[in-house]
Amino acid sequence: MYKQLGLVDLISAIQKKVQDNTGAKCYDSVPDNAPSPFYFAEVIGKRPAHSKTMWRDIFTVWIHAIAEPGGSSVQIYELIQNLEEALSEDIELPEGFDLIMQTNNGVQTIKTDETNEKHAVLAYEFMICYGFKCKI
Repeated sequence: MYKQLGLVDLISAIQKKVQDNTGAKCYDSVPDNAPSPFYFAEVIGKRPAHSKTMWRDIFTVWIHAIAEPGGSSVQIYELIQNLEEALSEDIELPEGFDLIMQTNNGVQTIKTDETNEKHAVLAYEFMICYGFKCKI
């Protein structure tokens, strides 16, 4: 039996990389009245992507960037750039799992929330190997 990567481990690895490289908080659940700017990561999909030799899954993660309230878009653009730079480095997974591919699928949307905070959503895909196939 192979142990698959848990969603908690994946989100923790993403949060650590984002917080370490941007200096901004990265939540999995945003507390009430959390001061902006911050990031919020959520897994929105998981699908198998097994190959002839590997057991692997692709996780789709949306990372929300929330800028300080204001009329300018400069803050949200800076948050987007900081996030993209932070995740240009591979996330670090627990022992027994290998990151095969980490892909930035770009900005999905930018909008202004009812709190007058700019809100961007960036999509990332992480292909994780959790075992190798072998013939006996």
